[in-house]
Amino acid sequence: MDSLFGILISQWLKILIKNKFSVSLSSMPTLLVITMFSFRNSFYALLDKKIEKQVIDGVEMKDPVFILGHWRSGTTFLHNILSLNSDFGFPRLYQVIHPNSFMYISKNYGDFIRGKKEKKRAMDNVQHHPMLPGEEEFALAAITQKSPIVGWVFPKNYEYYENYLCLKNIPAEDLTEWKTKYLNYLKKVTYVEKKQLILKSPTNTARIKFLLELFPDAKFIHIHRNPYNVFLSTKKLHGTAIAKTSLQKSYKYDVTERILSTYDKLYNCFFEDVKLLNKNNFVDISFEDLESDTFNTIKNIYDSIHLADFGKFKPALEKYIEENKDYKKNVYPGMEPALKEKIYDRWKKYFDYWGYSK
Repeated sequence: MDSLFGILISQWLKILIKNKFSVSLSSMPTLLVITMFSFRNSFYALLDKKIEKQVIDGVEMKDPVFILGHWRSGTTFLHNILSLNSDFGFPRLYQVIHPNSFMYISKNYGDFIRGKKEKKRAMDNVQHHPMLPGEEEFALAAITQKSPIVGWVFPKNYEYYENYLCLKNIPAEDLTEWKTKYLNYLKKVTYVEKKQLILKSPTNTARIKFLLELFPDAKFIHIHRNPYNVFLSTKKLHGTAIAKTSLQKSYKYDVTERILSTYDKLYNCFFEDVKLLNKNNFVDISFEDLESDTFNTIKNIYDSIHLADFGKFKPALEKYIEENKDYKKNVYPGMEPALKEKIYDRWKKYFDYWGYSK
């Protein structure tokens, strides 16, 4: 999870100054790598800007489809399936990792990117390749420096960066900047992909109000999962990808409390804003249904929000299901009764809302 490897040198210096250059000794090699990449990124970004100035104003962008849900709720699983429909485009991993220069990179290094071998992600064994769907919040973290993702890199300052989760209690100029840069980034992706976008970022679960201001006709798909499993999977995420991302490895925080608190903040914003949506542009599904009955769950999404021509997509969906029938997901150890009780007490309203038992 290369959170800031696409950042520009000017942006990188701002972050380092904000965090008082506080970096663990063991993270110095990563610091140097990001710094070296930031110079290269800045050079490529100048070339990218030349392309952008020629084309971006003429980009016609259809309102996207947003996949919502907490981290480790099945958002990647759902995104990968829906992105198989050739009528849709999506931010690719290389476009997420190189948000300031991917137009230039696509034009000049496209064949090299497509030829790279697939890998598996550390936290869930999901395939990882530069051309596969990516999470645009990582791009926004590099472009704006206003994202909880930056707090993963600098956990001492996590509470500051988490203010940008919901975007509701931030300076007006920060919100304007976020909207402008997000829209510009999506226009660039649309120019390269030339299709309506399907987007997946857990942070967007808390930003429905502002997404509607940008895209009034957008469609939203929310996926929920048993909160106990979300907790365990997110805890593994903290121990793998987030731990690897951190440049302050000597700083220890209460992982359990952070997961419980962030989940609460995200869903407090979600339930405040979800009432802005109607049945024609919003559907809520469960991970358990998607996993056990993938075909009918996807069909339900298409039927509920009139997503596209399901008949056209059906062969690709059936092929995917057949090819992945032997996929083995992570198995988590049992949970201590005290921790289980704590999770239930803190998240009881979510257990009740989605009908999960204690």
